[in-house]
Amino acid sequence: MPIRRRVHAGQVYLGREVLGALGIRDGDEVELEIKDGEAVIRPVKAIDKDTLDLIRLLGEVKASGGREDYFEEYDYEDISG
Repeated sequence: MPIRRRVHAGQVYLGREVLGALGIRDGDEVELEIKDGEAVIRPVKAIDKDTLDLIRLLGEVKASGGREDYFEEYDYEDISG
């Protein structure tokens, strides 16, 4: 059964009934797709455990090197001895 809503400032209030039917809760991320002149909204799929582990690992990686590697001009002639 179609539900009518009014657009206000570019936003549409969907309501608890619509969100509940889609399995969407307050604060969830959704995907919006325009298909043949119609909007399709769906919840974003959960991130799998391996991807979460990779994100955590990348967040823990610390840069290595000394001050000259980041803040001073490097003397490349010094490398050859």
